[in-house]
Amino acid sequence: MIPMDILDLAVENPDGPYNLADYQQNESIGYLLKRCYGFLTAAIDKQLAPYDLTHPQFAFLMTLKQKNCSTAAELARETNLDTGATTRMLDRLEAKEIIIRKRSLEDRRVIKIVLSDYGKLVVEKMPIIAINALNQHLQNFDADEISTLKRLLKKLINDADAIANPEEK
Repeated sequence: MIPMDILDLAVENPDGPYNLADYQQNESIGYLLKRCYGFLTAAIDKQLAPYDLTHPQFAFLMTLKQKNCSTAAELARETNLDTGATTRMLDRLEAKEIIIRKRSLEDRRVIKIVLSDYGKLVVEKMPIIAINALNQHLQNFDADEISTLKRLLKKLINDADAIANPEEK
């Protein structure tokens, strides 16, 4: 059944950069970002395959290291994954002996996530794969274009965060 309020939908900002008269999905920022992400992820996945890792696992591990996350809840928050997906990711990484779950000595209810010795090696060496893929995909960009692209993407992220979490601003 179609919700009746669909008839009430209207463009909220008719002076915005997009309008209904000439909207083309392939010109949408979301579409373009998703396409870029897909190409980069596929390139990184291909290079990670011999190590039995995926791009999402690599990104998860980098978050664990760089954001100093130590619990599943912190990882879920930082990676924007639900707790079920976080648990499944941790299960896979634990099975690969990349992470270890350890009960906290301060609070036995808390399970800490730590990198195994192999996991430390992975997070030290795997960025090379991401760097190589990024350098390859950005070979036709100069330093100013890369800086501008990063600045604009960060601006988009900040605006999206402010819209999603207005109470925090």
